[in-house]
Amino acid sequence: MNDLATQAATIGVIGDVHLFWDDEDVAFFNRAAYDLLLFVGDLSGYTQVRGQRVARSLRRLRVPAMCIPGNHDGLHAFQLGAEIAPRAHRFRNAFCRGQARRCRRLGEALGDIDLVAYSRHRLAPAGVPLNIIAGRPHSIGGRRLACLRYLEEAYGIDSMESSIARLKWLVDACDDAPLLFLAHNGPSGLGDRADSIWGCDFRRKEEDWGDQDLEEAVRYASSAGRNVLATVAGHMHRKTKSGKSRPAQVEKDGILYVNAAEVPRHREVNGAKRRHHVKLTLTAEGATAEDRWV
Repeated sequence: MNDLATQAATIGVIGDVHLFWDDEDVAFFNRAAYDLLLFVGDLSGYTQVRGQRVARSLRRLRVPAMCIPGNHDGLHAFQLGAEIAPRAHRFRNAFCRGQARRCRRLGEALGDIDLVAYSRHRLAPAGVPLNIIAGRPHSIGGRRLACLRYLEEAYGIDSMESSIARLKWLVDACDDAPLLFLAHNGPSGLGDRADSIWGCDFRRKEEDWGDQDLEEAVRYASSAGRNVLATVAGHMHRKTKSGKSRPAQVEKDGILYVNAAEVPRHREVNGAKRRHHVKLTLTAEGATAEDRWV
């Protein structure tokens, strides 16, 4: 048996899909020899029907995979608008009706691919022991929780404080294997400029748009002596509204943070279509990430 310190797991991280997925993607990942695939959410655009078509395509993958729902997954356009626009917040609960049904249909469309949220998963890809903690689903970033009515009904989460407590509980449920956090939006604490890795680029005031509960959970795990290898997420597209580029990855306090949201992930390069994902390599000692266009 190989020494655990020298074993490595390779994980394909697929950023916000937003319908940019086809048969060639399925064929590539089925032959690419990844040990695990992680989808950071936003399979859909503004309609759930087309997002479910993407989900049904994903079920043809022969690689173990999991997906955390993004803010476009399970939400229709009016609901998403009410969550984003301050003047429409009073309509959030009304438009939230039916989200449980829409999320259930998405899970059914995904088949054997796990739709994960507020959960802990003990795996050993390529023999590397690993705890994966899936964070809060449907995040839109900022200081408040999106889809609050649904979060309370589905997970018993009614505030940022209860979300923090749930994520800390998941950390405590882990064994001694290293940790990886999977989220839709990344944590706060990594920059407050519009082009920070999870900074706000759509308001006049630049600010940190990361998730406070995720930041608290990662800090809690580290302070408890846990070996946190990486946090992978997306949501804040790498190309900002002003045309600047966010960093694809940041390392802080020995933890690698990866924003996989290269949108659109299908692009024409010299007349040929290329598809984006991140190759994440994990050992018991650390993590590295590399952008791949294939």
